[in-house]
Amino acid sequence: MKLQQTVYALVRDLGRPADLKIDWVRIPGQEEPQAAVIALESITDRNLLYTKLIDPIQNEWVSKASQNQGHSLPGTLSVNGRAVPLSSDAMAAALFEGEALFLMHNRSEAIAVAMPNWNNRSVSEPERESTLIGPKDTFIEDLFVNISMIRRRIRDKALSVEEFIIGQSSKSKVMILSMRGLVNEKALEEFRQRLSAIRMDEVLDTTQIAYLVVDQKYTPFPMFQATERPDKAVSALMEGRFIVISDTTPTVLILPVTMTCLYETSDDYYFPSISGTFLRWVRLIGLAITLFLPALYIAITSINQDMFRIQFMLAVGASREGVPYPVYVEVVIMLILIELINEATVRLPKTIGGTATIVGGLIIGTAAAQSHLISYIMIVITATTAIGSYTAPNYMVGLAWRLCSFALVLLAIPWGLYGIVVGAGLIGMYLCSLESFGIPYTAPFSTFRYRDLFRDGLTRAAYRAFSAKPSTYSPQAGGKQSGLDASKEDQF
Repeated sequence: MKLQQTVYALVRDLGRPADLKIDWVRIPGQEEPQAAVIALESITDRNLLYTKLIDPIQNEWVSKASQNQGHSLPGTLSVNGRAVPLSSDAMAAALFEGEALFLMHNRSEAIAVAMPNWNNRSVSEPERESTLIGPKDTFIEDLFVNISMIRRRIRDKALSVEEFIIGQSSKSKVMILSMRGLVNEKALEEFRQRLSAIRMDEVLDTTQIAYLVVDQKYTPFPMFQATERPDKAVSALMEGRFIVISDTTPTVLILPVTMTCLYETSDDYYFPSISGTFLRWVRLIGLAITLFLPALYIAITSINQDMFRIQFMLAVGASREGVPYPVYVEVVIMLILIELINEATVRLPKTIGGTATIVGGLIIGTAAAQSHLISYIMIVITATTAIGSYTAPNYMVGLAWRLCSFALVLLAIPWGLYGIVVGAGLIGMYLCSLESFGIPYTAPFSTFRYRDLFRDGLTRAAYRAFSAKPSTYSPQAGGKQSGLDASKEDQF
């Protein structure tokens, strides 16, 4: 097979990845290339590639051509190599190890030269998605470094890397990574079309891209999943989703998204299945407290006082003795105060963020209760609501639920429990109407995929249940085996 045919066949088999670099080596006076050097830029040392391989080859062949000595395999290379068969699988395996391939015309083998560059750096823990167990590396602002973190975990030629240039001024490189055979091709093609249609001057973060391509642009709920953890991105790829990486930002997008995946954390998969399930239910309880507790307090104390025993109502009334305004005013004041404290804590430097929390939560709250501006039971309810909202792994979805809590409070003021029930129903219907690239936002609940629901939804099943891929995000992936040896499943 001719040299060019071999190279082009390898490129097609790899899916034309954007980080694949091909350097043709030509002899002076000949039009056709006599050799080629192939490497994956994201995991290969580019400086070593030129100084130890490409430049020495070119220089030696130029020297031999000037002396009419022909061209043979260079003997001056300062790196060691190994012979690799000219098969796509063998050459792809060498590329995924960070090796550069040297192919010559009319040769039956390629030379693989090890030049890996895994972009190792000092370990830094993720700031927003910290875990107790598991990898501690995190995405950074370098595009190829981020891709190398993915390739280090997935050394498979099914991994597709596509490049787009977004931004008329910034000319930012945006990469879409997916697994051929697993990804939802319909959703991926729809995203490609929307991404190509973007017209903007600059791309500062991948979230800007997300807001321009998602289905519902005016919703408090996040229609994408943002992560800084490579292990979470790899897990999403193996589920049949795709990820979006942009240069100069450490935030990686995962699409499509469902409400279920926004309540999953990496620790769920590193802990035993029973512990992981327990932690998920704790987060769901925190969700319910955040959404309903302030509204229930208003309904019980103002509209539906007859639903509890008289002793309980007398205790609540005694705690509010001296408070000069109705319950709903008290609730609204405290909810706004807790949002002010949250915003101040996020924006202030870390060195004084904790001080702001203490001043806002402890000193102001205690002083307000002692001066009868608010009741002590309101402090308990506000603190419980705030803690419940902090259990959400995704900050954006936690903020969305707090906004819904405000809506339920407004409905509970005139109608009590009836307003809460109606409001909860409206929120549920609204969530069911949302879609992320054709995937229902409430899947697998609304799609009745019970296997996915109990495998990795309401519960986190044992690892033997993960031998088959979920079908929620991609019909192609549903039921496919993950490669776990069935004979060893019981070891997990």
